[in-house]
Amino acid sequence: MLRLRFAIGGEDRLLPLTGGRVRLGRGSDNDVVLADVSVSRNHAEIRRGPDGWHIHDLRSTNGIEINRVSVRSAPLRPGDRITIGVFELAVESTLPPPANAAASAEPSAAGAQPPGKEQTGGSEVSALANATIVRPLADLATALGLQGAAAPGAARAAGTAHAAPADGDAHRMLGFLTRLARVLLVADSVDDVLVRVLDIVFEALPVERAFILLSEESGDLVCEAARFKDRVQLRPKMEVPVSRTMLRAVMRERVALVTFDALADQRLSGGESIRLHQIRAAMCTPLWSGDRIIGVVQADSPYHVGAFGEREVDFLATVANYAAVAVERIRYAAKAEFEKTVRTRLERYHSPALIEEVLRQGAGGDDEGIRRLRAAEATVLFADLVGFTAFAEDSTPEHAAELLNAFLNLSVEAIFAAGGTLDKFIGDCVMAFFGAPMPQPDHAERAVRAAVEIQRNLQAWSAARAAQGLPGFAARVAVNSGPVVVGDIGSARRVDYTVLGNTVNVAARLEAVARPGDVVLGPETHRLLGGAIPTEPLGEYQLRGLQQKILAHRVVG
Repeated sequence: MLRLRFAIGGEDRLLPLTGGRVRLGRGSDNDVVLADVSVSRNHAEIRRGPDGWHIHDLRSTNGIEINRVSVRSAPLRPGDRITIGVFELAVESTLPPPANAAASAEPSAAGAQPPGKEQTGGSEVSALANATIVRPLADLATALGLQGAAAPGAARAAGTAHAAPADGDAHRMLGFLTRLARVLLVADSVDDVLVRVLDIVFEALPVERAFILLSEESGDLVCEAARFKDRVQLRPKMEVPVSRTMLRAVMRERVALVTFDALADQRLSGGESIRLHQIRAAMCTPLWSGDRIIGVVQADSPYHVGAFGEREVDFLATVANYAAVAVERIRYAAKAEFEKTVRTRLERYHSPALIEEVLRQGAGGDDEGIRRLRAAEATVLFADLVGFTAFAEDSTPEHAAELLNAFLNLSVEAIFAAGGTLDKFIGDCVMAFFGAPMPQPDHAERAVRAAVEIQRNLQAWSAARAAQGLPGFAARVAVNSGPVVVGDIGSARRVDYTVLGNTVNVAARLEAVARPGDVVLGPETHRLLGGAIPTEPLGEYQLRGLQQKILAHRVVG
């Protein structure tokens, strides 16, 4: 003999199945009155037949489910769960179980776990499953063949049997996914991906609004795309009607879920956003790719309950996987293009190590922040080859070019080795700076060490030339520190990444008064060194074009 166990208004009730039939519905003339808008007036009827009790759908609006599987008619057995609207009715036997039943019986499709926890593929799903259909991403990945062969029980969601769709429905859903895969392969922007995904969701599912939120680096979810029936909005300014309770749940527990009626769902009804936005039938799933979750998608119907079931949430979760893979593909491609552009732009000026630092700090976007004019504290270096003009006058252009290239190469190598930025070549002079585009607290010491290295390399190169009976050369090098403006300077046709300011002017004037072989320092550079490199004072200089005298020092040795 069977009976129904259910709850109305928080009160448990038992109803033995007697007589020939039992009617269930919202109307007061039913044997079981289920007062909720999700239930039709005359929703279902349980009838006794030769082989036992059967339940039949009476052309209801939202249908009935047995163990989360939609049916029109089905036999009833002990352990079954009947879902009608927001109500769940358990079918029990009034006969005592056999003595060995506990050891031999298989868990029913409705689950035989303690309240609040259900087993799914060896892992626990929280009490969220008591109020909603929950689909762990791990199970879905296994069912889709994304992580090994399907394991026993892999087709169960929150302890309930996963219904295989009818052939026609499966063919229809496969068609949608095939079309989505085709368009996502050619999508060239994240916005394009999100719009295409929403198009498929609205075409395939009975949703009235949907929202896609992506995770920022801070972990916050930001709505990037919203659709209200036929109207799509990218990055909507208004507050979107999503359930933060559902979003947090699916992100934290790595599950997709569907609720028959969020307003009546005991697990979700505490969410203020659910009441505020009148969220009823709703689905929510992470945007997932392997172990990574990059966002979440919510689709719902604010006017109808019971619009979605397990098939719909599985389809939405699969679409979310397609979307996440496509978004990551485009992001990786954009990052690679960004790095290529920045490398091309910066290789002319910066050392490889500095380029890597620029790319690391700017990997999230473009290089506008690098090129934009801004104030900085920097050290400027000028190195001028002495005697090159006279040599070029008496030499062939090829020999002059060979000599100049040798000097410029050894200078640039020393500058890059110290983490400096090459500004420009001015004839036989090299200009460089330290402290930009990335701040360098030790920019003064870096510049002085680069200057010393230039002199050492030039002396070694000149000694090698003298051994071959060729003339040697020396250089004048000056270094000065202070405030500058750094960034792209130029016309609409050409720009150069450079520094401007009085600090640059003083460095250029100091180079002009330096003796061949010397490294001359401005007063601020000397102060910043703090004795790290031996120096001696040269006295005050009245530099051309400057009103105040400058106290200069030179590096000893």
